[in-house]
Amino acid sequence: MKSWVAILKDELQLIFKDKSILLTCLVAPILYAFFIGSIYMEKDVSEIPVAIVDFDHSNLSRKVSNLVDSNEKVKVFGHYSSLEDAMFSFNNLEVQGILIIPSNFQKETMNLDGTHVELILNNTKFLTSNEINKGVQQVILTVAGGVRMQYFVSNKVPIELAKQQAQPILPVIKSIYNATNNYGDYLLPILLILILQQTLIIGFGQSVVHEFKHGLLTNLKTTSFYDFMKVISAKSFYYIVLYVAYFFIFYKLIFPYYNLAFKGAIILHLILSTVFISIVILYTIILASFFKTTIGWTEILAFSTYPLFLVSGYSWPLEALPYFLKGFANILPSTPYFKIFSMLSVEGADLNNIKTGFIHLLILLAAGYILMYVRYKFMVRKEIKLQNKKAS
Repeated sequence: MKSWVAILKDELQLIFKDKSILLTCLVAPILYAFFIGSIYMEKDVSEIPVAIVDFDHSNLSRKVSNLVDSNEKVKVFGHYSSLEDAMFSFNNLEVQGILIIPSNFQKETMNLDGTHVELILNNTKFLTSNEINKGVQQVILTVAGGVRMQYFVSNKVPIELAKQQAQPILPVIKSIYNATNNYGDYLLPILLILILQQTLIIGFGQSVVHEFKHGLLTNLKTTSFYDFMKVISAKSFYYIVLYVAYFFIFYKLIFPYYNLAFKGAIILHLILSTVFISIVILYTIILASFFKTTIGWTEILAFSTYPLFLVSGYSWPLEALPYFLKGFANILPSTPYFKIFSMLSVEGADLNNIKTGFIHLLILLAAGYILMYVRYKFMVRKEIKLQNKKAS
């Protein structure tokens, strides 16, 4: 068995020899950080062009149009009398949405009969479509509240009481940890962490598959667990150092570049990142041992990014997931780490505040070593059985 340093040198040679690992681990993290981040460069969009098709041509429909235009996020590009003309601008991407005000809008609204206002959105850009949707809803709710209030006042209801009856529940929105109240500031930090996680899994996994098929771990029957761990630790060392450096670069350069909140002590961030990276590496070794080719590993893991993100508890609470997904989410290192990271970087938490998540990570780390030992024993027994079968 080679020395630890010799194994480390072999791993470095493999990385620079294998273009797939080289691109995944050395180029992709920075490239994707700027590529995906550029989508959210303009996180706070404004003056999104919309078209208005007014079939009513009433005072109330013009009031709605003026209110939509006065919204800081939306800008009325033009008024149309036919939907076909508006769709022409929509299909040419001159406008990102079309508000359709039906005929008899004022009459039905003032009679409190209710009417249907249609909104066509370009959902290829969810940030802009979301802002248009919110802006139009605010206008419609304001108009509806005003109409109801006018109705109550006309029926001799006092103004203050009419206000309460027109809008009995008033929403109060206070942005606590998302000061700009936009989706980009909320989503982008975790997407950047997800880039590091997935490039590590794919790149290091390719190296592990290669090692099991063509390297020092091709004959596990004659390899003790000590030697197995020596190979694994030597191969992992480079990736741990590299990705801790990546986390530091992201924290100190990429996050400020996108004006993302980053609080908490940098040392605590890096310690937790190191634990997270170690768990990801352990899980990668275990999973990669089931694959025969690096291509197969890459094809399967390339499609794991979105499912892993969805069950991590970041896009919606874990409590809302089915029980089997909730259990699966709790064995993923990203679940506690995403929560810890948000508490540190956005809320400015300290170690006492993240104690539960930190313990969760340590349990997953210990479980990873146990599972790797069990997997090693299973592979040794399987190899012995195959050799005995061939001998007989």
